[in-house]
Amino acid sequence: MKTIIENEKLNKNNKPLFFYKFVPFERKDILKKGMIKFTLAKDFNDPFELIPTITPYSLDWIEYYGNLSDDERKNTKFNDSDYSYSIERLNTLTMNKNLLNEKINQIGILSLSSNYNINQFLTVSMPEKSDPRTNLIMWSHYADSHKGFIIEFREDFIKNINIQKVEYNDVRDILTYEDIDNNNFNKLFLKKSLEWSYEQEYRAILKLNDADEIINQNVHLFKFDKSKINSITLGCNMSEENKNIITDLIQNDSEYKNVGFNHAYLNEEGYYLNFYSDDGNITNRLECDGEVLGIRDIPMQKHLLNANKT
Repeated sequence: MKTIIENEKLNKNNKPLFFYKFVPFERKDILKKGMIKFTLAKDFNDPFELIPTITPYSLDWIEYYGNLSDDERKNTKFNDSDYSYSIERLNTLTMNKNLLNEKINQIGILSLSSNYNINQFLTVSMPEKSDPRTNLIMWSHYADSHKGFIIEFREDFIKNINIQKVEYNDVRDILTYEDIDNNNFNKLFLKKSLEWSYEQEYRAILKLNDADEIINQNVHLFKFDKSKINSITLGCNMSEENKNIITDLIQNDSEYKNVGFNHAYLNEEGYYLNFYSDDGNITNRLECDGEVLGIRDIPMQKHLLNANKT
């Protein structure tokens, strides 16, 4: 059985078909209201988020100087007018930084995880290690140390949304004043340090003023299509009481259609998670209350040992 959906071949837009949001249990309001928060850059946990290097050099000068030979650069002369212009540019550095922040703070970001190797048979086969739902660090950082859950969205879960892949590298972006004036800074929203690459992040970017609901001027909520939720994966440390709250919430809302429920649990031997499906009525769980429900080879060991002694 082929367990990995090759999303890249299936999606005409060359994007994964499914995207994952890790949340603590308290964010069950996402499911209840059918609304999800887009976050300001300043509220992210990466202090370098959307903070580029801003250069006082003009875009024209960078292009001109970059095309000079080494000898031409050595012979470049500056007159009084050049120096005055340079001082003027330097004096407006802080103003341009503030202008960029003002513009960026009008944009909200929704962070999701995905890749092209999503295992749609998560509960009946060996978990694919690149599947975001197997990521122990993501569970710990964003799902309250495995006490939360993961929402699996289809790509078109918000109207007119454009989900884009984050690029990871160790080079900071550089912006000129002209880039800021012309709003040529969208690349900043999709750039992070290599140290964050374990998140396998994709982002949706929307104007905060377009939010469907704004709470206290700092919480911006956007409606999503509930029928576009594909599954809910519950953390290995989530209580049974909280699991029941989540499953009941989904099953009692007619707008949710065919949502699957996955339950994470610790593998007995390795540092990875296993999963079983259970919606309260049907399960493929191998063990329940200490009783093995699947393969029963272990009780046969006594018979086999006795047979080998004779």
